Amino acid sequence: MQSAKKLVLVDEFDREYKRLQRPTAVVVKANHSLSLSNTLRNSSLPDDRKVKHYAYELRKYLNVDKSPNSRLRRQ
Repeated sequence: MQSAKKLVLVDEFDREYKRLQRPTAVVVKANHSLSLSNTLRNSSLPDDRKVKHYAYELRKYLNVDKSPNSRLRRQ
């Protein structure tokens, strides 16, 4: 038998297009979640500053869906 070669076409922009299709709130929440984790892992910050920074990041994380732009999209 003769061997057959397969040609696979890959769209270079497919990954970027799929990234752009993700809802904004999901992307923002993921970024804030990573920031929360990084705050806890940061050993260079003193504990009192770490708590303040963590509380600030947590507030941002919890209020993602309450932004004025998200209210406009729901109407």
